[in-house]
Amino acid sequence: MNVTQSAGNYGQEAMVASLAKKQQEAQGEQALSLLQGTVENTPESQGSSGTTDTLGNNINIRV
Repeated sequence: MNVTQSAGNYGQEAMVASLAKKQQEAQGEQALSLLQGTVENTPESQGSSGTTDTLGNNINIRV
């Protein structure tokens, strides 16, 4: 293999890796933004009257 081909392949691989990293970071930011919006819209964050405080506290398990 030629040294210039190897260097060219490395440069291309580095560019692809960089673009993939940027894409993953953008997707992560979008996911965090979506989760933050979900948290802001929950009844607890809106000051609910406490009617769901006991929901799910009792679980019946039969074996």
